[in-house]
Amino acid sequence: MTHFMKPVFLDDGQRSALEAVLDRISIGDERSRRIFIIALDYELTDYDKQRQLGDGDHSGDGADETLDKIAAAADALSGMLRQLPESSFSRLSLQLSADDDYARQYNGRYLNALQDEIERVSAACESRAVKFHEAKIRRHLVGMIINIYRESFEREPLVDDRIRFVALLEEIFTLCGLDIGDGIESLIEASQK
Repeated sequence: MTHFMKPVFLDDGQRSALEAVLDRISIGDERSRRIFIIALDYELTDYDKQRQLGDGDHSGDGADETLDKIAAAADALSGMLRQLPESSFSRLSLQLSADDDYARQYNGRYLNALQDEIERVSAACESRAVKFHEAKIRRHLVGMIINIYRESFEREPLVDDRIRFVALLEEIFTLCGLDIGDGIESLIEASQK
């Protein structure tokens, strides 16, 4: 059985504001504008759901999976170093010093700094994975808005109406409080790949 989600992203004020924007930049008639806003609300609802799910799940993309694995390995290594008994900690420091081709000495400060750096790598991987996921679903959203525009107004947004479409997209992102990232033009270009 298919479960239909109710569009819940746009409130009445946002819907009215979008109607006014569409009217101001002369896109479509009243009926096609209403269809566009309803379809947009469905896509924004799905976008919001994907964004919330994505906070803890970055599966399905090789780059995200690799970053998740690096973060997990870094966390494990940092945890093991922190739990290392003092005698093993000292032996590890001595072994690192003995194996260094430049006769550098490795003391507890070095291993503590190494732990800190490993934790930074983990945090950076986790942060990048979240940003990568956000950018991916934002690109998907823009691609869907392009399709909705095409179907609602029977015009090619990137060919026939590019200037108006870009203005509309900026208004949608602003009204909905969505992060534009590198900018609307970059989002449009990325959504076409």
